[in-house]
Amino acid sequence: MTLVLFEIVLKTECVDEYKSLLVKELPNTRAYDGCQHVAPFLDKDGRTFVFVEHWDSKEHYEKYMEWRAEPGPGFASLGDLANLIEGEPSIRYFEAVEA
Repeated sequence: MTLVLFEIVLKTECVDEYKSLLVKELPNTRAYDGCQHVAPFLDKDGRTFVFVEHWDSKEHYEKYMEWRAEPGPGFASLGDLANLIEGEPSIRYFEAVEA
């Protein structure tokens, strides 16, 4: 299993738009092949989001990101997201350890 921490900082004027986008788009993410769990968290600054995601593998997540990169009818792409954030997203991967 792969843990993914995905962090973005939204432009102040885009926070409400992004929250609406989450309601629409998170079901698509959760239904994507290999996604076990996704939970968004908002920092007290009101514009920094961290997504804690569990995927079957890093390869599943990378395939999902390729899918998100392509604009498609009825869903938001990474290009749409780029217009709402400041800077670059941070993506960190962690592999489960048997203990």
